[in-house]
Amino acid sequence: MRLFDMHCDTLYECSIGGYSLSENELQLDLTRGLAYNSWAQVFAVWMPDTLRGNAAWIQCRSILELAQKETILNPKFRIIYNEADLDFAIQNNVCAAVLAVEGGSALAGNLETLGLLASMGVKIITLTWNGSNELGHGCESLCNDGLTEFGKKAIKAMEKLNIIPDVSHLNQAGFWDVMENTNNPIIASHSVSAAICDHPRNLTDDQFKAIMKRGGVVGLNLCESHLGEQSFECLQKHLEHYLSLGGEHTVAFGCDFDGTDLPPEWGGIEVMEKIYEYFQRKNYEESLLDRLFFGNCYDFFHSALTSTASMV
Repeated sequence: MRLFDMHCDTLYECSIGGYSLSENELQLDLTRGLAYNSWAQVFAVWMPDTLRGNAAWIQCRSILELAQKETILNPKFRIIYNEADLDFAIQNNVCAAVLAVEGGSALAGNLETLGLLASMGVKIITLTWNGSNELGHGCESLCNDGLTEFGKKAIKAMEKLNIIPDVSHLNQAGFWDVMENTNNPIIASHSVSAAICDHPRNLTDDQFKAIMKRGGVVGLNLCESHLGEQSFECLQKHLEHYLSLGGEHTVAFGCDFDGTDLPPEWGGIEVMEKIYEYFQRKNYEESLLDRLFFGNCYDFFHSALTSTASMV
């Protein structure tokens, strides 16, 4: 099977814990990921809500520099700057690493930081984590306001730089402000359905359909509190609901490896093969499964990536 996963926090865990990205005791490493026939992975730089201002930017830059160093140390790890990089990695059994920042606090309130992030390979910014920052308010911030004026300017600047807005963690008002302030597709990298489990992190049907109509993608995550129950059966309920809304070309996976607890028997990224086999036993067509596990993300990012020359 082929795998394109839209969210993990492994870079952050490697940075603070001193782990090797090549092989470790975390939920994801290159050795296990490259066991799949093709593997693309969005590596998010997580920004805790305790960090703001210059401290947030310093941490973000440090972790992105760790990713840059990995490309020198490991020829099996390639940061994806454009569609040619993506094709090369997929065709040569290399980890296609798409860099993301999980939390707009990394900008430290400065639009010029966006250019620096883009130059380091960042293709996605999750606008908030659960709390509030300079761009807007997370789904657990207890604030019902939408994007700040700075946040609206940031969205427009991101559009010019081809940095994709990620609305996972954002509150409802902020979500609709994103839709009003950009014309490009957006993603929810790791968000399951509120219709199945009424959690503030989950997407309403209207949100899912808005992302779908824009040509974006939505990643199913494996977090117990979001799913309602951490089982393959419950994951299937979220998938089925999204499919019932017409999401055959929209649904993907954003598992949140190293960002959420998993049952010991699941291990980490290796559980995706078991989930694939579970859906096979449920008689899902192979063509649909390939879209869910790989193709929908591949098609989206192949179109969304810039055509500028690789800086790797």
